[in-house]
Amino acid sequence: MARLSFYLLAAVLCSLTVLGQGNVTKDGAPVTITVPALTSTEPTAKPDTPKTTPEKITTTTTPKTTTTETTTTTEKTTTTTTTTTTTPSPTPEPPKPTPPPTPAPTPAPGPTPAPKQGKWWYKDSNNVTCVVVQFAAQLNVTYAKAPSLMYFVVNVSPNATVVDGNCSDSNQWLTLSWPVNNQTANVSYNNMVLYFHKNETTKQYSLKNLNVSLAPEMFPNSSNTNASVDFWHGEEWTTPLSTSYRCAAPVQLNLTSDAAAAVLTISQLQEEAFRAAADQSFSVARECSGADVPDAVPIAVGCALGALVVVVLVAYLVARRRSAAQGYLSM
Repeated sequence: MARLSFYLLAAVLCSLTVLGQGNVTKDGAPVTITVPALTSTEPTAKPDTPKTTPEKITTTTTPKTTTTETTTTTEKTTTTTTTTTTTPSPTPEPPKPTPPPTPAPTPAPGPTPAPKQGKWWYKDSNNVTCVVVQFAAQLNVTYAKAPSLMYFVVNVSPNATVVDGNCSDSNQWLTLSWPVNNQTANVSYNNMVLYFHKNETTKQYSLKNLNVSLAPEMFPNSSNTNASVDFWHGEEWTTPLSTSYRCAAPVQLNLTSDAAAAVLTISQLQEEAFRAAADQSFSVARECSGADVPDAVPIAVGCALGALVVVVLVAYLVARRRSAAQGYLSM
């Protein structure tokens, strides 16, 4: 009997343990615990005691629903988070292309200054200065540059040098040359040739030809960039031998060329060819005003007029004297 009580107590404890662990069926159905039949160790009852057949004892345990209130204690943990805010560096923008520096505007070329007068001569091997010229000259050139025309003005330098000449009997000339710019290397030159011809029949000489050759550097953006451009002009003034030709007023000469056109303006001009002296002074000048006589002619005319006045005065005095003498005799 004591053993049975022990088993029952153990079963109840197990049930409570299961219930405490929360293994309760959802439907709350009763749990049937089968308790094995106890085998009695006691001696067999006396014959007069009826034998009891052990029964299967079914103990129905109504489960006691135990509501376990689980109290959840939330421990509030204050976590201090130190946030280091790192300001991201700005993404560098790609460098903007630096525009090229704006070139300073090229000043418009001012007017070409007036040309200055120069004096040149050519002397032969016999120390005879056969040609002497002096003038101021300016050349105005027009040439084609598609789709328009271009022009420039160049002065004949007063410092031009005589690079060639000739003192023959019938034709004499001299060649002037001056640099295009002030460079010291690879210098290009412009040239001018004055060509004189003597007429033995009329005893006069004339400027037969005037040629100008300009370096290709003078023609920017022109199709002709490898050769000089040559201009020429035909026969001009005629002067008696042993006299010079002088013209202070500007004179314009039209020059022709295959690639361009030009006008040469000459002023303060005086020239003489077919000289026989060694110095560089000019002979009596013939002016370009249209008079074909030298300066001695006006002097001669003045002297003639003076002589005429004297003759008239003398004739007057003589006539008056005669008149006076005749009047006295009549009385």
